[in-house]
Amino acid sequence: MYVILDKNLNRVGMLTVNGGFGTCPFWGDSVSIQIADQSNSPTLDDQSESFNAADPNANTKNWNHVLSSIYVPYGYPETGEIVQGSHLAYKDETNNHWYVMRLTDIKDVIDVSGTHYKSCVGVNLAIWDLIHTKLDDLKAPMASCEDAFRALLAKTSWTIGTVEETGGTASITFSKSENAQAKLQALCQTYDCEIDAYMEFDSAGQPTTKTFDIVHELGVDDGVPVTYGDELVSMERVSTDENLFTRLYPYNSNGDGIEDVNNGVPYVENVEANDEYNTRIVGVDGPKFLEGSITSKSIENHGALRDWAKGILAKFDHPRINYAIQISSNFQAGLGDHIRIKDMEMLPKAAVDARVIQKTISQADPTQNQAIVGEFATVNVVTPGLIVKLQNQMNGRVQQLIDDIKNGRKVASVHLVTPTGANWTMQEDSKTVIAKVFVDSVNLTTYLSNAAFIWQKIDPITGIHDTDWETKHDGDGAEIALDDGDIGTITCKINGAYLKSQAEIINQGNYQQVWSYNFKNFNKDPWGEGIHNAPQYVHLDEDNGFLIFSSGYNNDAKNTKQRGPTSDTKYHRFTLAGKYMDSMVLQGGGHGSSFGYRFVDGMPEIWTTIQTKSDGDFLGHVKYQPNTVVKLGDKSVINMCKLKNFKRISVDFEHGWVLAVAASNGAVEVTSMDNVKAGKWTPTYKFNTSDYDFKQWNSDYVDGDHELQSNDIYFPYVFMNAGHFNNKDERLSLCINIVTESLVFRHSDTPKMLPDSLIVDPATDASMPFEPETIAFYPNNGSPYLLQGFDYHRTNDTGSGTSDSLATLWKTDLTMRDDSGDVTTYDETANDNTTDGADSVDEEGET
Repeated sequence: MYVILDKNLNRVGMLTVNGGFGTCPFWGDSVSIQIADQSNSPTLDDQSESFNAADPNANTKNWNHVLSSIYVPYGYPETGEIVQGSHLAYKDETNNHWYVMRLTDIKDVIDVSGTHYKSCVGVNLAIWDLIHTKLDDLKAPMASCEDAFRALLAKTSWTIGTVEETGGTASITFSKSENAQAKLQALCQTYDCEIDAYMEFDSAGQPTTKTFDIVHELGVDDGVPVTYGDELVSMERVSTDENLFTRLYPYNSNGDGIEDVNNGVPYVENVEANDEYNTRIVGVDGPKFLEGSITSKSIENHGALRDWAKGILAKFDHPRINYAIQISSNFQAGLGDHIRIKDMEMLPKAAVDARVIQKTISQADPTQNQAIVGEFATVNVVTPGLIVKLQNQMNGRVQQLIDDIKNGRKVASVHLVTPTGANWTMQEDSKTVIAKVFVDSVNLTTYLSNAAFIWQKIDPITGIHDTDWETKHDGDGAEIALDDGDIGTITCKINGAYLKSQAEIINQGNYQQVWSYNFKNFNKDPWGEGIHNAPQYVHLDEDNGFLIFSSGYNNDAKNTKQRGPTSDTKYHRFTLAGKYMDSMVLQGGGHGSSFGYRFVDGMPEIWTTIQTKSDGDFLGHVKYQPNTVVKLGDKSVINMCKLKNFKRISVDFEHGWVLAVAASNGAVEVTSMDNVKAGKWTPTYKFNTSDYDFKQWNSDYVDGDHELQSNDIYFPYVFMNAGHFNNKDERLSLCINIVTESLVFRHSDTPKMLPDSLIVDPATDASMPFEPETIAFYPNNGSPYLLQGFDYHRTNDTGSGTSDSLATLWKTDLTMRDDSGDVTTYDETANDNTTDGADSVDEEGET
């Protein structure tokens, strides 16, 4: 069915396949929609420096949506509505969206039989509108994906619906000589996103909203199978080796190669691919390779340059393949869907897991429905932090270990741990068991999805599986909770098929500044003191329009009696626009290096350690009191539980966990909020920073030590950073899964990762202090980011040789690895790539 809309998008008629009461028949309709061109010949010049080696077929991203034909006979009232400026709307059953096609060409035809009819073609109304929209001049050096598309659509009536920030920030330029449609295609490539342009209608069938969705991937990732003889009617496999290379020479912008980090060899190569695909006469031709070169504009580090080249080579060391498949009319394939194709009769056999990049549909003749399946090379934005992102990938040893497991060269072992001991006590009604997976003593648990962990309970006498119990714990992942009365032998097998190449969280490295404070400004607190101490920790409250930061307070404003007998903290609030609001002094609050925060009854509530002179330390919380000195013993400070020593506190209010880090020795502890509220500090999880090559610097600096700065928790993840203002130690940011004690990411932070316009002279990094302060995780409604604070000096704009001292905040996008398509299967060979996995807490036997 197609709904006829006039030039003002009013409903004026309907077309149906067979006609009927109040409708007009049609035939020969064909609608084509795509997110990528079926192009098999990408060139090396097309390649982004932010490569995605998971897209090996390398088609070209390009959104298009056309009505290539439809025929409407004369003799019906509706035929008269098919005129220049008319539209046809249809519903796509795969996503329940209505699409409006602007009719661009209408022909009146009389065929040889004397039949009169109209022949029409059209295009998605969004394309029509954008083609006829000229842009205004615009330059935005750090535009987000959403900002760029809002600017693109500003002069149209199209609005943004769903939006996913998929590509960080980019420098974009709009010119009056461009039309909006051409720029849209460029933005899709720049931000590595896909779009869907459709219309929404009210209950009366009248259009209400023109909507643009901007997402990372259209479609669903269910991996739906289609098999020849069933859903698969016909298939054509197209391959080409026009741009096939087996050896690449990489260079940076300075013309440097990689010899110094690549055993004196200036190239990367794939010998096996060259033997398979290169044409040469054995004994006549030498060891000739299919050679090409690539140049990076932003990667200077030679090791990172080599790794980038390896990723590019993986896209070009084999022929590119696409599949044109014709599927049965009862099989629905949506644009962007992941599907699996199986045909064991084709030579070589076809077993493809790919995406629908184009599809053609016909309502009049569903036998003409066709889908093009393949992958395409996304052109990602190159951020200033690219080199750091590449350097900070989990070290090469981890990636090598993963490859060794998958290739059968190494075997993983599983250790089962019970944090509260292996024996039940009278007080326990449940017990936690955690599986940790090691290869060569390296904890790789973060690289496994929940589906990898297959928990089994076996009767030790009969050997019979408790299938009900095993089903109950299907998908629990690395941690399960045993109920009181669970008796038997508990083992965990690992399905190696769910070993991932990426950890649970991927740091995108696209640093975006959200706040900056110059210590030379003239802000003063209510007691007349200038606000010039470094913000040790900042909470960004975007919902309520301000931020609050803490600083150590060591001096006493004249005659105010602010200082207490121990180390105190000052808190300051600023609007997000940078305007000073108010301050509070918390006696005994310490240096202020981290604190828990939530907004309660119209005011911040702060959770932190309170240090007393005579009664020791305790974990407490206090409602923020503007322009007030909160003294030790004040009734507004709620004492929740005693602490053995001063700890840096973070709180995950969403999941109910409290983190404490001891800067004195690097001890990390996590307990539940229920324990804290009950007056007990009873850690459920513990580790030490030294377990992750993070040795705490206590007094005199020793090479390899780290100055611990701040911490945060978003269960099960703990975030920490380090770095002394004198630049002696490496400035780090870490993420650790507290449950599995697996290192998720470890980044080295340097001034060069930030946009050059904000640090005037990054070359003098060694002489300009650059100190990490805040680190915090923000869920951000499913689009999480890491908030980091840095204090540093930069050359004064006056050019006098003096420097400004700045405190800044930066957001970095985080991607939570998507394991939603993984399904646990009870395969008796699931642990073929592991040892038994039955190590208990005492390292012998089974739990």
